[in-house]
Parts: sequence; C-alpha cells; structure tokens
Amino acid sequence: GREGIIPDISEQMCIGCALCVEICTTLGPDVLRVKPVEGWKRGKAFVFYPERCISDGACIGVCPTKSIFWMRPMNYTAGQPVPLHKNGIFIKGWAEDAAL
Repeated sequence: GREGIIPDISEQMCIGCALCVEICTTLGPDVLRVKPVEGWKRGKAFVFYPERCISDGACIGVCPTKSIFWMRPMNYTAGQPVPLHKNGIFIKGWAEDAAL
C-alpha cells in the first residue's frame, strides 16, 4: 500500500449528493465516486482513486453535511476504494462510536 493525504468521509453523514464528485472531476483529479452501501437508501461518496488525490480540499468546501471533515494521511491500495469512516464523530480527532 501507499500513504496519501486523502479525504476521510463519514458514512453516517454523507447523503450521496455527489457535489464532491462533481468538483473533483471538474478540477481534474477525478478521485471520488458515489456508490451504493448496504443498509442505506442513498449511495455514499467514496475515495475511489486515492492515487489521484492532490489533497487540495475542494471536496471539503462543497460538502453540505460536512461528512468530509478533513484530509488526513491514510494508507491505501491504488485502484481500491478507501473504506468510509463508520460510527464516529469528529471533535478535534475522531470520537469513535459516539452518539450521533
């Protein structure tokens, strides 16, 4: 695997609006995709091509639900989607399994 500073996306908060996908594709990196997730009616945004991410944070700026909290160093495998962040809320770092 490799490490890059890439978006950390909350599964709970993402509504699948695809605004992040649109801006990332328009600007050129083309990192994100919305895809179905078991147990949710709407799809969720995923870092689908982490190796393309330029860590510009444009996706954070357009997210209406703040489900993309920050860019952080994460290990990834090129060509594989990065798992979503589950059951956490962000308070100066992730508070795991906190009541939402």
